Amino acid sequence: MEVLYDKLANLIEKHSAELVRRWLEAIQSDPATASFSKNNVAYVRSKAGDLLRHINQWIGYDASKQEIGKRYAVEGRDMFDMGVPLCEAIRAMYVLRRTLWQFVENESGFDSAFELKQMRELDERITRFFDRAEYYVIRGYMEEMNRKMKELWRLTSADTDKIFFERSFYYQ
Repeated sequence: MEVLYDKLANLIEKHSAELVRRWLEAIQSDPATASFSKNNVAYVRSKAGDLLRHINQWIGYDASKQEIGKRYAVEGRDMFDMGVPLCEAIRAMYVLRRTLWQFVENESGFDSAFELKQMRELDERITRFFDRAEYYVIRGYMEEMNRKMKELWRLTSADTDKIFFERSFYYQ
C-alpha cells in the first residue's frame, strides 16, 4: 500500500506543469520579483519543472548536499548573469515552495494522526531541500559576482575579500 508521503510526492510530480504555471503567474505578478522577464522565463520554467517532475529524488534521503550544491550554485551564477537581483531569486524560490505547499495542503485530505505525521515529514523534507538550495543559489550568485568584479575592475582576491570576506567561496 502506498503511503501518503509517496502519494503526495507522486501527485506533485504528476501536476508539475500546473504548479510551474501557478508559480510563474505568482512571480510575474509580484513586484518583489519584477526582474523575472520574458527573457528568462523559459530558463526558470525549465528548472522549476525539472525540480517538480523529480521532487521525490530531490527531497529524498539519497540526494546529497553535493548534488544539490552543484546544481543550485550554477543556478545562482545563472541568475546573476541574467541580471536577476539576488533577493528576487530567493523570493522566487520562496514563492515556489509556498505554491508547492499550498497544492499539497489542498490535495492531501488527511484525516488521521498517521497521515498528519507523514505530511509533517514531507514538509520537513521540502523545507530542508529548499534551505540547502537557497544557500547554494546565494553562494553561486556571490561567487559569480566576485568573479565579475575581478574581471571588470581587475581586482585581486585581497581586494574582493574586503567585500565578500576571506574563505567565502569554495568553487565546487
